[in-house]
Amino acid sequence: MAEKKRPYTKKRFREIVRVLATYGFGHILHAKLGSEKLKKDPENLRLVFEELGPTFIKIGQILSTRPDILPVEYITELAKLQDKAPPFPYETLWEILKTELGDPTELFQSIEKVPLACASVAQVHRGILKDGTRCIIKVQRPDIEERLLEDIHILIRIVETAPNTLRDVLLDPVEALEEILETTKVELDFLHEMRAIHRFEKENASILCVAIPKVYDHLCTKRVIVQEEVEGIKITEKDTLLKEGYDLEDIGKKLVLSYLYQLFNNGFFHGDPHPGNLLILEGKIYYIDFGIMGALSKRTQNAINDLLLAMVKKDISALTNLVVEVADQKGPLNKNVLYEDIEYIVHYYLQSSLKNIQVSRLFMDLFEAARKNNLKLPKEYTTLLKSLLILEGVLSDLAPDLSIMEIAKDYLKEDHKISLWPDFSLDTLALNGYTLVKDSLKIPISIQTILDNFISGRGKVKVDIVNLSDKWVDFNKMVNRMVFALIVSAIIIASALIIRTGAGPDINGISIVGMLGFALAGFFGLWLLISILKSGNI
Repeated sequence: MAEKKRPYTKKRFREIVRVLATYGFGHILHAKLGSEKLKKDPENLRLVFEELGPTFIKIGQILSTRPDILPVEYITELAKLQDKAPPFPYETLWEILKTELGDPTELFQSIEKVPLACASVAQVHRGILKDGTRCIIKVQRPDIEERLLEDIHILIRIVETAPNTLRDVLLDPVEALEEILETTKVELDFLHEMRAIHRFEKENASILCVAIPKVYDHLCTKRVIVQEEVEGIKITEKDTLLKEGYDLEDIGKKLVLSYLYQLFNNGFFHGDPHPGNLLILEGKIYYIDFGIMGALSKRTQNAINDLLLAMVKKDISALTNLVVEVADQKGPLNKNVLYEDIEYIVHYYLQSSLKNIQVSRLFMDLFEAARKNNLKLPKEYTTLLKSLLILEGVLSDLAPDLSIMEIAKDYLKEDHKISLWPDFSLDTLALNGYTLVKDSLKIPISIQTILDNFISGRGKVKVDIVNLSDKWVDFNKMVNRMVFALIVSAIIIASALIIRTGAGPDINGISIVGMLGFALAGFFGLWLLISILKSGNI
């Protein structure tokens, strides 16, 4: 693969290396990390990022959400980074708006000169549209894209020169930074945020306790996004909420339920639910700032379903197998060591009641166990973990007696999201049965291929001729059972299709023929199972 262009200035490169060396990170080029005298590395790394300015603070914040690649002590320290930056001049804001939208005087009655908030990527101002509507204007900092991407490229270059010495801290460091680079490019495109707002609004339209500010599409570009202002109460302003007659526990429960709906029903969730992004107005929870969003594939949703089920059952083997199944292996894996690590986690967290369990900490330790054993969990899980960590913090302040685990257990049980057979339905049954029969029809072709190989002299086999007649009888039994199982599968498929189409007479809308088919298949299947158990060959 061709080498990617890595644009950066030598001056900035030297500055970054100098600051790293100042805080004791010169050893990354020649010594192994993790020795006793390097225990202050996590704190020093945070200080490095703070000194190198807003772009590195942003990079540090992104790294703090990646327990799949960084040890827990680094995650904890980098999470302390505050995303604050000095404001850029009002004149610069005006020029950016003019470049992106045209003459601001034709679009806004006024724009407040003092910013509402200043972060590493963007600055936020209050404004009033021409029709008198109060709005929030978020404008990307000048040159932030170039500077942020430049700094990430420099970091990539640094870790490329000493990947082996960084192994104890970063799991696959270059790949990790490449992922951060791609994530940053998405976050720097405000049109992506605009589309996320529309999707979130559509998918949560049925949830009456959830609302989002209106976004003005015609005032949105890659560097500018304009939304209506929501003059709600911050979710952390408990005294004000109580004075307005709100029940804090009710707000907390609805917040968690709305989040569970995003995770398990939509697979698309708010990735940064910190207190500043949650407002209460007119009995609704307003989510704001959609720059960071998470998405879960159906496969990941089912995997989380299985993980939670295994946790509830304290099934360590199932948990270990699931972690191995969903993760990418980045080095040698000792499954016995992984099993012992997960066994410790399960016993540590699940010896008490579900109410006392911090879901985010449990998952954080699972990530750490995976990382220590050279397993990297998919990026989908990292955004989810960060969100749960923030959400638990909000909940512990708002309603300390509530537990995400308890609410999740009841929600998933009531909504049938956790089950032994996720996605079970007549449609999937018919489809899977059809696939089974279709694949089974390939068996004669495979046998013919094997025979052709032997006839042409290409096939080789080692045969044990002891008790050949007995083996032949066993082979006949095996083939008979396979054919019988295929017949049972065919009956199940046919019955599922009959019930689905409603063919023939019915009882309460369910086809009698289909029900009889299922009963017949159940009888034959039970008979086959009993015969196998009696034979002693399972």
